[in-house]
Amino acid sequence: MVFDERTRALAEERIGAFEVLANHRGDSARTGVIEISAQGQRLFVKIHNRLNRWNPEVFAYSNWTPRVGAFAPTMVAQFNDGEVFGIVTTALVGRTVNEVGLRDEEKLLAVYRAAGEVLRAMQSGEDGTFFGTPSAEGGALDVAPATAAVAYITNSLQTLFALGSGKELFNDAHERLLTWCLDNCEVFRGDAPMPTNWDYSPNNWLVDDGGRFTGVIDFENMLWGLPLDSFGVVVERYTFDKPRLQAAFFEGYSLPSDAETEIKMRILRAKVAFADVYTGFVENNARFSELGNRMLSELTQDI
Repeated sequence: MVFDERTRALAEERIGAFEVLANHRGDSARTGVIEISAQGQRLFVKIHNRLNRWNPEVFAYSNWTPRVGAFAPTMVAQFNDGEVFGIVTTALVGRTVNEVGLRDEEKLLAVYRAAGEVLRAMQSGEDGTFFGTPSAEGGALDVAPATAAVAYITNSLQTLFALGSGKELFNDAHERLLTWCLDNCEVFRGDAPMPTNWDYSPNNWLVDDGGRFTGVIDFENMLWGLPLDSFGVVVERYTFDKPRLQAAFFEGYSLPSDAETEIKMRILRAKVAFADVYTGFVENNARFSELGNRMLSELTQDI
């Protein structure tokens, strides 16, 4: 994304003059990430072209990330003039796990465990009053958002399945899985809206040069969701065939090991699989399609 003079001026109004050190996402059409130096401090300017991503990120930095202390950047400024919107944050030490290409399993186990702990800490504050995306000020961006967990998960499953069925992406086995999920959604009754990140993954977990976990970045995909919603991407895309890493993440989060949790996880795994099969098709993303179908294949074996 182009970092133009108008965007620079908006940032300078908030933090003063600065020097651009690097443009990390100059080829992106969705967000721009500019590394800068201002008053001797290394900062990042993140530019959005979608308000439905800028709003939750501003809200997350204002309300949720402070719960994890030094394991998340601090937002030092935000701007929105109606056409250009972005945030300015502090920098953390390290690069993402995927960027580094960390392969040492013992180090990865520690990273996954720490990431689970951070997710639990982010959910340690006051619960929400609705399910869905918050505005920067805290209200709901969605029209008539669900306030009950069962209605929220039921609607999510039905909507995703309908979208995929409209593209002829699902078969009879998938429909039986959907029916099983809907029949068991009562297990979520009583779950309160909690901070959820649909992109909580090694792509946004940082490690230092020694492979030690240093924190989490990128909160544009956060919302008030089900407590275990953030597990979907980790389970489907990163630990499907890596049981030790999955167990480390679960351990860090202190995930209960009981029948109710197992049912919840099965339903949420189905939800992310339905979503990735559909998204993979409409965005021509073969990886999403493959991973979603792999998960569905496992989930439908005994349905």
